[in-house]
Amino acid sequence: MKKQVLLLSCVLLCSVLLKAQSSCNATVYTGDGTFYIDAEAPGSATATFNCSFTNSNIKPYYGAMNNTQYATADYCGTCVELTGKAGTKGTQIIEIVDKCPECLVGDIDLSNQAFLAIFGDLGIGRAKMDWHEVACPWSTTPLNITTQGSNQWYAKVIIAKHKNKINKVEIYDTYTSKWVNMTRGMDNGWVNATAISIPGNTQIRITDVFNQQVVVSSVEIASGVNKTFQGTSNFSPCLSTDIADYETVRKVSIYPNPATDAVVFDDVQGIKTINIYNLLGELVHVEVLPGGASKAQISISGLAAGSYTVQLSNSNAVVFSSKIIKI
Repeated sequence: MKKQVLLLSCVLLCSVLLKAQSSCNATVYTGDGTFYIDAEAPGSATATFNCSFTNSNIKPYYGAMNNTQYATADYCGTCVELTGKAGTKGTQIIEIVDKCPECLVGDIDLSNQAFLAIFGDLGIGRAKMDWHEVACPWSTTPLNITTQGSNQWYAKVIIAKHKNKINKVEIYDTYTSKWVNMTRGMDNGWVNATAISIPGNTQIRITDVFNQQVVVSSVEIASGVNKTFQGTSNFSPCLSTDIADYETVRKVSIYPNPATDAVVFDDVQGIKTINIYNLLGELVHVEVLPGGASKAQISISGLAAGSYTVQLSNSNAVVFSSKIIKI
């Protein structure tokens, strides 16, 4: 009876939390996948993309968004999941780092590795695919900020390694003690929209499309020297699901919750990993599940008392997110 009560409580609690969890944009686009020269190719060590990323800060799986949807660098740093249409190879998550001027709406020009992962053969050249937005799989990586040509009165920054799509960036004006909005340019550079006066270091506040905020402190603006400043956290990744994944989500049970030593996850067929994040968005535990597992028990005895976010992932994306409480 006690376990039934706990399961019922968990089902009700998980249902509420699932509704509160931010879901990635579920819109599915269809277009052509093509490929272009890799940043990893010989002679491209200093390659720079339209999003102002270089080959030193991108993954092997990346792409260039078509001109219309690129807009004012709207997709820069955003990750999308691509799936080849019937008869092609598979699915791959990529980061958007560039613009494809000649591509039509829905099209994405891909790195060689990304094209191969989806279609299996570069000889195909062009093929149909579906894609939708997902959280970037950066694990414990905090976002970072790079300054460009900034000084006491002018600030320009590039935001990289953000897990979710960015909605707004602000800079703290130490002279007026106010947050000042920054405007995004075609090169993905965020520039102060109104006058500022920042004689020393300051803070940059980044807000994603789900209104989560990350603040990076001690950003050096006044010196005029281009530098990269590492944050200490990142956004909680949005929840990505498809019809098959919703069936998995509906069945997952967590008990006991709150818990002292261990938490059991029941009905986890198809789940590959369970990640646990603290309130700062830092990854504090990773559990890799054996193939075919239907139940997993995770020790949380080493965690400090408090609230944590747990995210369950299949081979491609996060398919379930909830809260656990350690007491």
